[in-house]
Amino acid sequence: MKLHIDLPSGIAGNMFLAAAIDLGVAVEPLQQALQGLLSGWSWSITPAQRGGLRGLYLQVFSSDTPQHDHPHHDHHHDHHHDHPHDHGHCHAHDSHPHRSLSTILGLIERSTLPAAVQSLAARIFTCLGEAEAAVHGCHIEEVHFHEVGAVDAIIDICGAAYAYWALGVSECTASPVATGNGFVACAHGRLPVPVPAVAELLRRHGVALRPDTVQGELVTPTGAAILVTLAQRYGALPLTRIDRIGHGLGSREIAGRANLLRLLAQDDPEEGSVLRDTVTMLSTHIDDMNPEWYGGLSEQLWQQAGVLDVALTAITMKKGRPGVCLEVMAADGQAEAIAALLLQHSTALGVRMQSVPRLLLPRRMREVESPWGVVRIKEAAGVGKVEYADLWAMAQREGCSVPQMQQRLLPWLAEQR
Repeated sequence: MKLHIDLPSGIAGNMFLAAAIDLGVAVEPLQQALQGLLSGWSWSITPAQRGGLRGLYLQVFSSDTPQHDHPHHDHHHDHHHDHPHDHGHCHAHDSHPHRSLSTILGLIERSTLPAAVQSLAARIFTCLGEAEAAVHGCHIEEVHFHEVGAVDAIIDICGAAYAYWALGVSECTASPVATGNGFVACAHGRLPVPVPAVAELLRRHGVALRPDTVQGELVTPTGAAILVTLAQRYGALPLTRIDRIGHGLGSREIAGRANLLRLLAQDDPEEGSVLRDTVTMLSTHIDDMNPEWYGGLSEQLWQQAGVLDVALTAITMKKGRPGVCLEVMAADGQAEAIAALLLQHSTALGVRMQSVPRLLLPRRMREVESPWGVVRIKEAAGVGKVEYADLWAMAQREGCSVPQMQQRLLPWLAEQR
């Protein structure tokens, strides 16, 4: 895939990640991959509009976030706010906890992220650390990231690296960058825009700039670090066609424009429109379990974090005994907990685990307000499928069968399209 990062209103880490999700990166495996990095965080990914255009807005919340910053006030990684994140500093003169670059790189190395993702995330963080060290005049290992800012940056940067890998990007370009103007306030006083770390990143990597009159910060340090690491060159749109578009939104409205980042993608003909990730397959053969127990076991599995699919297949085992092959598809990093559940709640004496690559179609869930209520539609490869749970609920409300409800709904959806 060829990817072009279009920057009409700058870049922040959460804007890039939201745009990648809007482009087609599956949220569930992405979130499962990031859960193994650190605890105490959550996020919200919500459809919204900026300047009349739709997109996704992503916020990362941390248990370490001060109460006045969470969740109603923009903080750290959020785009175009009045108090820029002061990610990096060389001395711990305040009371906020902080992490060194080596600590963050250690978290990434010990995670269950694929090796390629770990390597890319480490490159982005090191790039950011080098810029912070340069502007503060200290050694890179003396740079410390405030705990709150570090949590946001870890999720944004590792999420961006995962998305880049999952999309299978072979070439990445970007438009010239508008940085904003004026001053922003931080813990150490007023800073000029672009803030020092951003200016250093743009200088080091020869980023093409675009003059702009917008007051305020348009490029955050995390966003700049992601940009300069991923983009191979800057300029006009080089794609010969646009197959997919993803919009990631900033945190506020900007007069006269849409505050968003666009990802424009051209799929490689030989690859088709597919994404990649890695899952763990767990399997066990059982010939001595009460068939009534499988229903409860399946329910327990589906409630377990990281379970992506459960399958039961009838097989013939030794001595001609009928048995069951129980297979579970799990997100990487969750396999051992799921295997322990299988051993506890079944008669299995062992569980096989195998990490396997997976190709999947990019999927998007959209909501439609129909005459019978809100219905979710899952779209993949240009084909939409109504969520069964919504179809069932509508049928119950209308007092008809599911097939009858579908016969009413599908023509209406076709007219709307």
